[in-house]
Amino acid sequence: MKIADSHNHLHFDECKKALDDILDRASYAGVEKILLVGIDPEDSIKAKKLSETQKGFYTSVGIHPQMAVKYSVEDVYNLSSQVDNKVVAIGETGFDFYRTPDSIIEQEEIFKAHIKLSKEHNLPLVIHDREAHKETIRVLNENDGWSMGGVMHCFSGDKNLASLILSKGFYLSITGVITYKSAALLREVANMTPLDRLLVETDAPYLSPVPYRGKMNEPAYLVEVLNMLSGIKKVGIEKLSEITFSNFEKLFLSHRASKRNL
Repeated sequence: MKIADSHNHLHFDECKKALDDILDRASYAGVEKILLVGIDPEDSIKAKKLSETQKGFYTSVGIHPQMAVKYSVEDVYNLSSQVDNKVVAIGETGFDFYRTPDSIIEQEEIFKAHIKLSKEHNLPLVIHDREAHKETIRVLNENDGWSMGGVMHCFSGDKNLASLILSKGFYLSITGVITYKSAALLREVANMTPLDRLLVETDAPYLSPVPYRGKMNEPAYLVEVLNMLSGIKKVGIEKLSEITFSNFEKLFLSHRASKRNL
């Protein structure tokens, strides 16, 4: 079984002490590809440095919406200097009205800058949308944000929102949340999402699936997410892991393969 973790933060300090063990367990579980997602310019550099030491690791550079007040549009454009053969996406970007509802204007400005950056480098977007579905869709619509493709990371909407996003060519990424008793709506979304548009992610060190809730999340735990999805989709877990692995390659690697040696 080969697995691709489409979104995590193993470069964060809280993972540093246990990183070698985390990577060993990931390898044993079959995790072969990982996208490390930066949340600000300095953090993106850390993600890149780790990706450069590991086969199958890649980076997305961006400024998280929660950081919108701290950074400027110019800071987003300056991320261009970080784009190289290990950088396969832009973000995470979007809106977070749960943690930072007082910076909506700033969040929108840097979101639009990320969209522009993705077009300049022909890279897909990694979208963060927390309690901001209408605003996220509006900005993507108004700024041709769908054109480079991308993924709604840690999808948290309903079936109607999922249908709209899928109609625009984006992927939906599923986390360990799908294993929670309270996640009936997410399981409905997963059930109606075509297999060729599904990704799985840990968002490590956060959102550990059952039975690991309360512990630091890590890529090896994606087996639990895949197991839940396997039951929902009525597809064997090995087949499902292969499909989501292929989807990872299509979104983040295939469109760049002709230009760079990844």
